[in-house]
Amino acid sequence: MSFRSISALVILLHLFVICTPMPECISQTQKFEAPHCCQMEELIPRPIRTKCQEKAAIDHNPGFQAYFVCLAQCQLEELEVIDGEELHLEKLYPLTAKFPADYRHAVRQAIDECDAWLQGKKKERRRPDGKAHCPLIGMEVENCLHRTTFSNCPNSRWKASITCNKVRQGLPFC
Repeated sequence: MSFRSISALVILLHLFVICTPMPECISQTQKFEAPHCCQMEELIPRPIRTKCQEKAAIDHNPGFQAYFVCLAQCQLEELEVIDGEELHLEKLYPLTAKFPADYRHAVRQAIDECDAWLQGKKKERRRPDGKAHCPLIGMEVENCLHRTTFSNCPNSRWKASITCNKVRQGLPFC
């Protein structure tokens, strides 16, 4: 092969690499917008949330994991969703009545999906470690409800942006 042939091959290879589209993903700068793609509503009534924030803050520094674990547990116990080891997620249905129909449907679907998922993993449910004074089930319920409502977010509440379109498509983070 001549020098010209090798040079032409190298140039073609570089052009191929440059022109080949990179796989799409959510960039480091875009990842901060991702949690705000769905306009979510508070499910827990403010008086219960305030009461439990004060209660959790007595024993735990707000901002630390133990605080949030105890806060979630308290809120769901106040609503009688958690009764010892038993879950009654159906008690959350009345709290969805205030939401518009499409969002109410998404939240109720999340309640049903999370109830099935949590009932299925009842035997493997995590116990609190030595640092947390509250069971982890409340946090598991809240995380599941948030994640599943976000996944089921109706189009009317979904932010129209490049980042949110990538999130909706299920693209990975870069």
